[in-house]
Amino acid sequence: MSPNEFSVEAMLCDFAEVSGNKLFISGAGINLLATSRAEAPHPVNFALALLVRIPWTATNQQHTLRVELMSDSADGGPKRVPINNILPPNVDESERGNVIALFNAGRSPMMQVGEETLMPIALALPGLPLPDIGSYFLDISIDGTQMDRVSFRITTVLNMPSVSAQVA
Repeated sequence: MSPNEFSVEAMLCDFAEVSGNKLFISGAGINLLATSRAEAPHPVNFALALLVRIPWTATNQQHTLRVELMSDSADGGPKRVPINNILPPNVDESERGNVIALFNAGRSPMMQVGEETLMPIALALPGLPLPDIGSYFLDISIDGTQMDRVSFRITTVLNMPSVSAQVA
């Protein structure tokens, strides 16, 4: 990564919270979710934890962070799955269903020239109703450039694989 580029580290987890400009994560590294319903919609609970690195050259400017949920169906390719129905002011109607965050990271007087700013984000998605059992991904972009992608799959509780370990 160049010192003049954004970067985003994203992960699915059971719980995420931002407090004191720090990101607190519990149960991280999820890629398989279970739902108790065999018929649609399939409610799942998870959180998305993001750590956004903002370069010095991008501070004191308006930016747009977008989180888009897509189904990864084999019968027709990816399609958008709505997460949210609220649009910020001056955001195009075509963005409905995405999570949109408009941000402007200022420069702290304690920052040294060229230093990046960290912006932690926690997005809770409790009871998110997904239309199908199968694969999904969250696309995270800033100002129209994809920064990260997090994939996961949902299954019913009845089909959830069990993991057993033996200690010798």
